Amino acid sequence: RLREQIAELQAKLKKRQEAKDEKEVAQMGAAAAAAAELQRQAQQPPQQAVASHPPETASHPPAASNASVGRAAYRLTRELIRSRCNAHNIILVTFVNFQRCDYGLTWSGHVVRLGLSNYLVGAMDGKALELLASKKVPTFDMESGLTTADYGWGTKNFRKLGLRKCELILSLLSAGADPIVTDADALITRDPTPFVMRLRPEAQVLVTSDHLMATDDAAAESLELPKRASSSAWNIGYFYLHHSALPAIAHWKRMCEEHPDLWDQNLFKDVFKIGRLRFETSGADAIPQAEVDKRLFRGYNGTVTIGILPVATFCGGHTYFVQRMPQRRGVVPYSVHTTFQYSGAVGKTHRLREAMLWADDAAYFDPPGRSFLTYVPVVRRELLRPAGVMGVAAHFEVVHHQLVQLRAAFLLAARLGRLLIVPPLTCGLDRFWAPHNGTIPGSDTRLPVEPCPLDHVLDLENGISKHALPDSRLARDPAGRPLGGLEGVLREFSFLNNSRTPDAVRQSLAFPDPPADLSAASLAPLAAATARVLHFARMPDLYATLPPADATRVRQEMMWYTTLWCCSKPAAPKTPGHIFYDMFFDVVPHTDKSRREWTEPWTPKFGP
Repeated sequence: RLREQIAELQAKLKKRQEAKDEKEVAQMGAAAAAAAELQRQAQQPPQQAVASHPPETASHPPAASNASVGRAAYRLTRELIRSRCNAHNIILVTFVNFQRCDYGLTWSGHVVRLGLSNYLVGAMDGKALELLASKKVPTFDMESGLTTADYGWGTKNFRKLGLRKCELILSLLSAGADPIVTDADALITRDPTPFVMRLRPEAQVLVTSDHLMATDDAAAESLELPKRASSSAWNIGYFYLHHSALPAIAHWKRMCEEHPDLWDQNLFKDVFKIGRLRFETSGADAIPQAEVDKRLFRGYNGTVTIGILPVATFCGGHTYFVQRMPQRRGVVPYSVHTTFQYSGAVGKTHRLREAMLWADDAAYFDPPGRSFLTYVPVVRRELLRPAGVMGVAAHFEVVHHQLVQLRAAFLLAARLGRLLIVPPLTCGLDRFWAPHNGTIPGSDTRLPVEPCPLDHVLDLENGISKHALPDSRLARDPAGRPLGGLEGVLREFSFLNNSRTPDAVRQSLAFPDPPADLSAASLAPLAAATARVLHFARMPDLYATLPPADATRVRQEMMWYTTLWCCSKPAAPKTPGHIFYDMFFDVVPHTDKSRREWTEPWTPKFGP
């Protein structure tokens, strides 16, 4: 009987191994198909390029030679404003400081790509003015006296910036212009004038919204339904103002002056809510039918007509990068604003690179002396919806399984001196700043989230960027600073599809087998490879092959790469609901980035 039991067990083990072999063969077949598709794409015409700045022949005043000389030529005068309005009196305006001139160049690059000339970029300090003028960007001096570094959301400088924004808008309206004013990270990707003209003459204020559920038509060419969309936050990172709204904007400016500690965006909506928002179609406060037909409503004591721009084409960071509303509808967005992201300015830049909307110099796409590496990720799709019941534990299984492969790819790229093209990630659940059941309440998110923005999983701002050394061989940014940090380690998943990536890179592909380990002998054939892109059909766990001393050093470096997922409802009041991803979840024992000791297998744990 014992021999029979042994035979039965051996038969079960054989069947299990055969099933495992079949699964591996299927995975390898999928990887080979993906590699073939990548090779096919390399032969196709790439996406249209985005200009990094206006052409050299663009009209511009003489460039300032330093922070003070020649600045009188850049005053924001009525004549300058009027000269930049188009035939419909519309002018597009943004503003940047020196630290964020790269955003100003990308923003203006999109405007130029659209063939538009009715725009200005404000320079908030002398260094920004000099740089923008040298790049032939139509600019003006709006010296703010604020920091030339990042403002930081919610900081004192951030609050002061709101007042300067009010002052700028008042100048534009006082000149009789009808401006569309945007933050520099709210890119104009389609000419908004035809959209605005369909709503004139009635519309006086058109504003984007943080509403996450579309209420418009399928083509997203009408405004959102007023009663539903107006309840969400109005986002003044992109808004249109008719010059007749001047009294309400002057009131907004006074409110910003009287309440310097309050957010200008909240005060903006508060001003227009004075006398309540009015949606009535009958009675004493009924608004004209022409406004109702255009989905306009009234505010500021019933004196100003307002509309909420469609969230599917005037996109925030969630509707564009996570819900992918315009992509699902097959429409071109009018704007893309990098809200709802989790790695500061670094994360915003990377998202725009993933979407091929960021303007980098040529050396970013073909860095001297550098080549690239990528791979086909294996995703545990049996855990995903609809096949799987996606909970928090399953979400971490899905992401952590991808992190094992990503960890190995970072190591392999570093040993070979190549830049890692991070493949698209898949997330089982969305991320937010408050508890949710997988998707943000009130959103139209479809799970899984794929491609999942990299800042959902990796800490691009304080992790990789600060724990990766600069590389002097890379290009310099528009402000003249050497590119390093994130740019010295990786490229976005869409890199090989970007029109700026030259054919000499895109079509120089090799498909080797991954090494057995990271020893010099195993890496020698790969180190000798001349192809600009090494594409691996799979990425085994190379970290597990490291000697103990090397493994410890790698853990100390790479444990900072990951960020957190947020959030479940906390187990008790005033306790954390977030959970940190762990690049070394599978290593027992180990110490995580929060200095917690793991002596047993990893499980989701709230905090710290």
